[in-house]
Amino acid sequence: MKTSLGRTRQLGHIALVAALLTANVDAATPVPENEALIAPAAAADKLKQLRLRIKQLESDVGELQPLSRAVDVAVDCSAGGSIGNVLATHANGLGQLTIRVTGTCIEAVTITRSNVVLLGSGPATIQAPAPTAFALLVTRARNVEVANLRLAGGQGAAGVTKNAQAIFSGVLAEGSNLGMVSADNGTMEITRSTLRGNSFGAYSIRRGVTLISDSIIENNTTGILAFKGGTINVTSLAPDATTIAAGVIVRNNGTGGVSRSGGLIDLSDARFEGNRSVGLLVDSTSALHFFSSINGSANRISGNGSVGVLVQKNSSVVFTDATNVITGNGTGILCQPDSSYLISAGSPGNVTGNVSGDIVGCVP
Repeated sequence: MKTSLGRTRQLGHIALVAALLTANVDAATPVPENEALIAPAAAADKLKQLRLRIKQLESDVGELQPLSRAVDVAVDCSAGGSIGNVLATHANGLGQLTIRVTGTCIEAVTITRSNVVLLGSGPATIQAPAPTAFALLVTRARNVEVANLRLAGGQGAAGVTKNAQAIFSGVLAEGSNLGMVSADNGTMEITRSTLRGNSFGAYSIRRGVTLISDSIIENNTTGILAFKGGTINVTSLAPDATTIAAGVIVRNNGTGGVSRSGGLIDLSDARFEGNRSVGLLVDSTSALHFFSSINGSANRISGNGSVGVLVQKNSSVVFTDATNVITGNGTGILCQPDSSYLISAGSPGNVTGNVSGDIVGCVP
């Protein structure tokens, strides 16, 4: 009897150790003898659960693999194709989605997923279908690139908003109200592009950031507007932040640039020339910063009909160095009462040859 009971207990202990090893539990952990008989069932249950988890992981990986693949789609809008339909089909994709566009797409395109490239192949246009629509809107998406496209009409040619980020290269933005818009923490980078014939060429508001390089902004009512916490950086630094590019030319607009209601315009190697009224206007607690030259061409404000740089209403203008050229304007720099005029290098640069005075009302 004792021998039989001893063997039973021995077999129970062996089964317990095997179950603990199967379940990946430390076999040295003491377990009461009366649990030895139920341990194999518990181990089998845990093993079953582990197999189910592995099966689910295999299924998840199987579903994710197609979503992660790069997709390349051609859209011919002249033949009835739609960019919006392609975006809807691949809305859950994770890999890069490249859409090659030809023809004129009369649609309001909204990009809400990341890793999208829109490429114009030959003459290609996205035309806003209504005055209140954006031709292209990027929202809550990252790593979006738009190249070689005409963006036209509507409330805006293109907008980047709600923490989105997009790069525009080789685009033509025309015939809209707000032009190229960054808003609500959206970041828009524009290079090798032309913004023309809009009410505003580039417009930034509510912590939106627009960086413009190697581009022309012309024949708009206002070339650029940084408004209510928006920032516009007019620079010769390309979007990759390492390549030195050509600067930006802002010409033949009603007003070249306006920084208003807490906006900021930052200039490096920019040319504001031939604008019919003011070259650059800063007012109502906003700032205008003439930053150092990056490509060596410096900032040049010339041939503007009224004032080259107008500073008023509790705003500030800052000159970082003396490489700037402000010449041939009605007045070179005009500071109204309660404005701030700051010079870091002792001189704003070459401010000469302005018809009604070079530096008027400005006290460092």
